[in-house]
Amino acid sequence: IVWFGEQVPMLDTATKLVEKADVLIIVGTSMQVYPAAGLMHYAPQNTPVYFIDPKPSVTPNSYLKVYAEKASIGLPKVVEQLLNV
Repeated sequence: IVWFGEQVPMLDTATKLVEKADVLIIVGTSMQVYPAAGLMHYAPQNTPVYFIDPKPSVTPNSYLKVYAEKASIGLPKVVEQLLNV
């Protein structure tokens, strides 16, 4: 959780983890607060990214799957999809 006006704790660590991700799941964010919103851009090319939010602010593409759902509904769908891959 990052509040407006706060520094992102351990941003360098988070960036390094995202750079190694096989899958990235983003839940319940406006994607408007930087630098945290930019973390998804550090994922390796072709890494599947799943975005779950009732009012998504991003556009899906071949690697970004968007679930316009509450976390309690969207997250189980993502887990099910990942388990069936």
